Amino acid sequence: MSADVKEPQERLRCLEGTLLRQEKLAALGRHAAGLAHEMNNPASAGRRATEQLTVAMDAQEDLSLALERWKLTEEQRVLLLRTCRQSQGRGATRDLDPLTRGDAEDALATWMDERGVVNAWDLSPTLLDAAIGQEKLEALAQALPADALPDALAWLEAMVRTRALLAEVKQSTTRLAELAGAVKSYTHAGKEQLEPVDVHEGLENTLLLLNYKLKHGVEVKREYDHDLPRVQALPGMLNHVWTNLVDNAIDAMGGKGHLTVRTAKDGDFLLVEVVDDGPGVPPELLPRIWEPFFTTKPMGEGTGLGLDITRRVVVDRHHGDVRVESKPGRTSFQVRLPLKTPPPG
Repeated sequence: MSADVKEPQERLRCLEGTLLRQEKLAALGRHAAGLAHEMNNPASAGRRATEQLTVAMDAQEDLSLALERWKLTEEQRVLLLRTCRQSQGRGATRDLDPLTRGDAEDALATWMDERGVVNAWDLSPTLLDAAIGQEKLEALAQALPADALPDALAWLEAMVRTRALLAEVKQSTTRLAELAGAVKSYTHAGKEQLEPVDVHEGLENTLLLLNYKLKHGVEVKREYDHDLPRVQALPGMLNHVWTNLVDNAIDAMGGKGHLTVRTAKDGDFLLVEVVDDGPGVPPELLPRIWEPFFTTKPMGEGTGLGLDITRRVVVDRHHGDVRVESKPGRTSFQVRLPLKTPPPG
């Protein structure tokens, strides 16, 4: 290739790279408030759990000293510990209606109160929610001295509460790590070198990134073919494609509806399809949706570059194909990526 031809191509590639980075920043700006709220929820939950952990661990230490005076045998201590470790943390009563749960808590509290357990009504919700009911407590009552039972059950509740709070901290930090990973994946620098990419990972990161918009009324259906191989692609650019398509689908439905994300093998191509049940694109506008700066969104809500960039990334950079089919109640964007490594370009 001559230098006269190569230089304009390099300039065009630099311009496209700059345009993509600008559009990514603009999209992140649009999603910033939602992402901040999405990350604030697990952060707040984790902070509350750690604050409660201090109280639970203080109680656990005090109750361990109280329990020590009963000089329990090794078998009795093992039974207590096994009961604790076999608990379900929290959530065992999640599917119970409030009335049924309240009755179960009262019955368990009454059982403990009759055996001299102090604050039985405070202990019963934690124990019941960890699937430690009357049957398991009966086994402890038969194995332990009657005088030791109140201290033993109070210690058990503190241990179960501590483990449940630790699980909450783990869940919160895991959620934060997932969100941070999704943002990092979205802002991938977009290396010029192709690399093996799992499209499902990118799609899941996109759904996680946009969860703040999805969770208020969009039902997501995944139809993934997990036997599909990885494709040679530019991961940062592909993630931007998925985000554009899913974000547009959510907006088209007005934030409420059904979204289907499907992957399949289509000949020598890997197909990714994003389908929404919104009102569709008017037939007279359909031929223009790939035009740069064309948008059907209100002023200030879109740059008109999302689908233009999508087409450039899929067709020009990955030698694939992108199509749209639209009618009222069903709009389908279809991205086809070659399963064989495309030539450089």
